[in-house]
Amino acid sequence: FAIVGIPLSTKPGNYEIIAGKRKIGFTIKKYVYETQHLTIKNHRKVNPLPEDLQRIARERMEMNSAFRRFTTSIVPDTNFIPPVKGRRSSSFGLRRILNGQPRNPHSGMDIAAPEGTPIIAPANGIVVALGNYFFNGKTILIDHGYGLVTIYCHLENIAVHLDDRLNKGSIIGSVGQTGRVTGPHLHWGVSLNNARIDPGLFLSDE
Repeated sequence: FAIVGIPLSTKPGNYEIIAGKRKIGFTIKKYVYETQHLTIKNHRKVNPLPEDLQRIARERMEMNSAFRRFTTSIVPDTNFIPPVKGRRSSSFGLRRILNGQPRNPHSGMDIAAPEGTPIIAPANGIVVALGNYFFNGKTILIDHGYGLVTIYCHLENIAVHLDDRLNKGSIIGSVGQTGRVTGPHLHWGVSLNNARIDPGLFLSDE
């Protein structure tokens, strides 16, 4: 079997997956996601200054490079455990309105928890990027193999290093409120072949 990531930007209609000589058809139906209005006190995190834009572009390139990875040294485990204990406060696909301005839909899952709550790796993987980014705050990206990459944002601290090999359940950091946030939480994202998809699809407790 194969798992294919379908981005939120894909239009409804009929599509095909080509596997060898086989063509497998499927249909994408229209779905309307809820809208979420948020107030960000730091207006610079909504409307960055000109001097912020170079940093944002550099960080986006770094993260996109990680999302485009396709390694075969790890066999992906698609039966994830939740990375943190807490209330799932914002679902994948929410239409975001920040300080009255429309922004891109929510590309991950937000899990609200107190600052300092441990965050664990949901599956085996390799740390492929980390840093303190303008929007995402302290962030870790983990490669789980075959185009499956996860991202963890707004951390209080990072407990791993670049190229670390992680076991399922390894502590990678703790919940914080760095970057563009309204309170302490983990933004957890899942990317499959560079398409951001719903993390809930991979959780063993869903």
